[in-house]
Amino acid sequence: MPLLFCITLIPLTNELNRADCGYQVHGTKRKISHLLYMDDLKLLGRNENVLKNEMKIVQTIRKDINMNFGLEKCARICLKRGSVQSKLHVGSTFENDFKELDPRKACKYLGVEESFHIQHKNEKEELKKEYFRLRLVLGTELSAKYKIQAIRSLAVPVLRYSFGIINWHQELQKLDWKTRKLLTIHGQHHPKTEGRGLMQLEAAHAVEITKLVEM
Repeated sequence: MPLLFCITLIPLTNELNRADCGYQVHGTKRKISHLLYMDDLKLLGRNENVLKNEMKIVQTIRKDINMNFGLEKCARICLKRGSVQSKLHVGSTFENDFKELDPRKACKYLGVEESFHIQHKNEKEELKKEYFRLRLVLGTELSAKYKIQAIRSLAVPVLRYSFGIINWHQELQKLDWKTRKLLTIHGQHHPKTEGRGLMQLEAAHAVEITKLVEM
């Protein structure tokens, strides 16, 4: 079912790309108008008019595929030269259904709370709590192979989504050390091995940052 859902949204991302709007990546001709992962969509526009055009595209595709949006979870914010701007009046009911994001509050995207400012310290603490739920996996009766697979699928992505958004600095090295320690305690990792194929967080961070630079 997730695969079918993603296939259904291909026309949406194609139309947004074809519109040739959004922000141009420095040093390239590529423009980024949206970020889409499963059912999480973020629209990016240089100004209010561009954003309106993007929202019209979303509305058209929504009608074509008969999909309902959870507008109560949606919000918008307009920034100009580092200052929050008040919302301009727009035409359609669909566009007006989006509430203004209070600069003192945040909107969550892929598990990361984002607003005018990202509270990096608070976000990192929350993400680390989610990540170390891997203890629950290690406490199960799964074989070593499937425990590692579960950690790769359920724990590592929690942090991986934040790479390029949250400033981790040298903290990933400490998290890698703590992870290896937990694996050793639960008999899943020998200090002189590579952790049965579990990619280190530092390495995963380097891969994601490289992908972002090469986009």
